[in-house]
Amino acid sequence: MATAAPATRWLLVEQPGPWGRHALRESLLAPEVAAGLKELTSERGVRIQVIRRPPDRADPVRPRRWAYVDSDASTPTSWWGEYTQDVELLDLSLDESQGKPSTEPVFLVCTHARHDACCALFGRPAYSALAHAYPDNTWETSHVGGDRFAASLVILPDGRYYGGLDGDSALRVIIAHAAGLIEPKYYRGASVQAAPTQAAEHYLRAHLGERRISAVIPLDLQQVDLARWVARLAHLDGTEFAVEVSTTHTTALNRLTCSASHPAAARLFELIGLEEVNRVLNQD
Repeated sequence: MATAAPATRWLLVEQPGPWGRHALRESLLAPEVAAGLKELTSERGVRIQVIRRPPDRADPVRPRRWAYVDSDASTPTSWWGEYTQDVELLDLSLDESQGKPSTEPVFLVCTHARHDACCALFGRPAYSALAHAYPDNTWETSHVGGDRFAASLVILPDGRYYGGLDGDSALRVIIAHAAGLIEPKYYRGASVQAAPTQAAEHYLRAHLGERRISAVIPLDLQQVDLARWVARLAHLDGTEFAVEVSTTHTTALNRLTCSASHPAAARLFELIGLEEVNRVLNQD
């Protein structure tokens, strides 16, 4: 809950393995291209993910794919293209002017073992299940944030994060998503929202028993102090709510990931208050 890494725009770059801990620059991608892409995406506020499929699905002579994704558009969309030479990637405009648009879902499963062994240990069963059922939609991806939630899944172009998955639960998440629903047990939040808003949405959904993806609409977020926020959210029935949350940390210290060298505390969000602040009556 409230652990989706912030990202409104993405660049996906197909790069068959192996990947090092830093997948972009520790891959078969030309070093000068990796450096150029990192600079280009950083300047424009675009999150970059390296993606791949296993060798048995990868044709070594075919062009590799890239995608620019806008999760914050009124209709979240991916634009897909191909490249044959690494240097072609430096000519990407990182907007909707290049590539073929698609609103089809993209399933990114983190299997980045060199970043954290948990990602491979738990990610590969989830990836295998989804790749078998949805081969054209599913990709292995580099680190997406939150290794302790492995297996982690990001659904694009929406930018919705799920965690703690295995093969069966990954399939349930996708089936629910196709029906316009979230699976609350595994839902980590939406990348287009700040973490306090993600937390506020979680508590409002729990209060209302609401699973429909489109039923809760974030409107505003105000910071009260260093550890408290008030998020204003609307429900599709016309009701607006103010949800106050604060940050805290778990008291128990644990190794949060497989690669963690020492115990640490995890950040949590607590519900402080939830109230209805406005109701707009629908007129027939």
